[in-house]
Amino acid sequence: MPSQVYKWKRFWCPRSGSINLADGGYLCDPDAEWGKVYNPDLVTFETISHLPCLALLGEPGIGKTQALEAERSEIVNKIKIQEQGDQVLSLDLRSYGSEDRLVRNLFDSPKFKAWQAGIHQLHIFLDSFDECLLRVDTLATLLVDEFKRYRNVAHRLCLRIACRTAVWQPVLEEGLKEIWGENFVGVYELVPLRRADVIEAARAENFSPDDFLKEVGQKDIVPLAIKPVTLGFLLNTYRRHGGQFPPNQRLHELYLEGCKLLCEEINESRRGSNRRGNLDIDQRLIVAARIAAIIIFANRFAVWTGVDQGNIPAEDVLLQKLCHGYENANGREFEINRAVIEEVLDTGLFSSRGLHRMGWAHQTYGEFLAAWYLKQHSLNLSQILNLIIHPDCRVVPQLQETTAWLAGMIPELFQEVMKTDPDVLLQSDISTVDDENKAKLVESLLKLHNEEKLEYFQLWRYNNLKYPGLAVQLESYIRDSTKNQWSRLVAIDIAQDCSEKSVQASLADIALDPAQPYIVRTHAAHTVCAMGDEETKAQLKPLAVGEAGDNPDDDLKGYALRAVWSQHITVEELLNHLSQPKQKGAFPIIGGVYQDFIAAEFAEHLQLSDLPVALKWLEQLPQRYDLHYPFRELADSVMLKAWQNFNEPGVLEAFASVAILKLKQHDGILGDRPHREYTRESCDRTRDADVEPLLRNSDEKRRKLIETIVLLISESERSASQFCRIHFENCPLR
Repeated sequence: MPSQVYKWKRFWCPRSGSINLADGGYLCDPDAEWGKVYNPDLVTFETISHLPCLALLGEPGIGKTQALEAERSEIVNKIKIQEQGDQVLSLDLRSYGSEDRLVRNLFDSPKFKAWQAGIHQLHIFLDSFDECLLRVDTLATLLVDEFKRYRNVAHRLCLRIACRTAVWQPVLEEGLKEIWGENFVGVYELVPLRRADVIEAARAENFSPDDFLKEVGQKDIVPLAIKPVTLGFLLNTYRRHGGQFPPNQRLHELYLEGCKLLCEEINESRRGSNRRGNLDIDQRLIVAARIAAIIIFANRFAVWTGVDQGNIPAEDVLLQKLCHGYENANGREFEINRAVIEEVLDTGLFSSRGLHRMGWAHQTYGEFLAAWYLKQHSLNLSQILNLIIHPDCRVVPQLQETTAWLAGMIPELFQEVMKTDPDVLLQSDISTVDDENKAKLVESLLKLHNEEKLEYFQLWRYNNLKYPGLAVQLESYIRDSTKNQWSRLVAIDIAQDCSEKSVQASLADIALDPAQPYIVRTHAAHTVCAMGDEETKAQLKPLAVGEAGDNPDDDLKGYALRAVWSQHITVEELLNHLSQPKQKGAFPIIGGVYQDFIAAEFAEHLQLSDLPVALKWLEQLPQRYDLHYPFRELADSVMLKAWQNFNEPGVLEAFASVAILKLKQHDGILGDRPHREYTRESCDRTRDADVEPLLRNSDEKRRKLIETIVLLISESERSASQFCRIHFENCPLR
């Protein structure tokens, strides 16, 4: 664990639940907008704290002790505040070596006896259950037998036990459920870190969070960053090398260091008392790699650690089947038996997959170690190809990640895979490949896409393919209309990821050419937006004003507007060339680059001096009820920006003119108009949290607006003036 305590919000998962790490490899944040959709099983400790009996599991170094201590401190504080007479009894079991001493300090303790005699609640915290189990092998049955004596008053007991996942005792779990009841016992595992947690750690270490996350992403070491113990290793490595990871260190070498650390016994009490197990770190690593090779190449999911009663899932491998033969570490041969496997399953590389099941804490650990195992055992190229290649001569899909690791370790394999599956190699450590092989890899990618032997996948990352001759190689596909459109898209993607600005002129030409395939044109326009200089962006103006051929879904126009606004087109030109979104049959096309630009980007870059022009344009729009996305959003964003800048010349008067028109139409001036009856509740119901304070705390602006409206309307429009006053008195700006 990192020595510093960070302000992390941790989450727990029931042992039967699932954990989603789809946020670029980080834990999908349950607090994010869609977090509960991606991780519905995850809960905070506060959510489960009502359960009287909790087993808090996790791999070594994941943070169980800190979580238990945080809960204990909170309970102590609550007791002090509420003065309800409850008591807390906390024991760290790592120091107990006999049943008698444990019974004396727990069940015969003054606090426990006082609880027996009283009517108050007792909160018991037992940390390091797994360490005590090393010396008191009857610990589970001892606790069950003792607590059973108090079954009738168990409702006044609150028990918390922290234990490593791999050694949690089913007999204890069943006994606790018998005492408290099945619905009152929870078994939860502490889950990995979110992106927000890693950002917090980087910030606490005085690193730039953006720079640190970028380095972690470029090195493909997110699986090491989401575990507190290996995150500490990464932070230290990053600091030691002056705010970067070693530039010349191969990815698999850095990964090997991280996996070794996960194999290490990081618990200080175990280290200090020489209770590290019977294996050294290199022995643990090779055994973990053996397990990886069996699971990965046999397409299995987990190791079944229980008794074979005919209920083993088909995707599991029985622990006993791993126990055969010998392994070698540092020139010393040792036998693989059950105790050896169990010791390795109790490392940070593994976590629970349910009762009697242990799997990889992160799938990448297994994929890397499976590849490393083949390398350590010096399999020849033919043997490796027999393992990873399908009869159709392509890499087996579920072995692509392992193949990528192998290709980074074995140059000959890299050459073989490049012939048929160059896309697989994009997942390998390309940054250390020489320029000649990068050129070959790019050519293979483009050639196979041109032959439609590879499927186009826009999310591939090509940023490590950059080499001096790349632009010329890409131009030969980008400009060649005889090439398959997918190969041209790949060439454009590579250019963008590698920031090959020298191809931007070609991209602009293609975007403007109506004879080119539409998908290639939009891809080219998008890339000009992303990396083009201002001179090249300006060339896309004909697309922005509809002078460059067919544009079926407005994406070309959207990218062009994004490119030329606001430096290369005036606000009058832009507004005069806006049109309603295209339709598909009888239905409008919703969303897309063009509509999103109108809804969100136009007002963001609108110059303050251009606000009167934009407000004048709003007067020709239909009533708000007849507006649809994106013009409703455009109108609101322009009005809000004008409201925030009344002091700019001409803005207040132009705003007031629009307001008069809206009042005549019984429309809302800013945002949705409430129901006809103006109540405080109706005024509040549709406000954006950020907009509401701006409106309600602006008495002076409201006064100025009313005065300006009154000055602008004529004598014949006094009814509008009267309505305006009523409107603002009852519901400001509604």
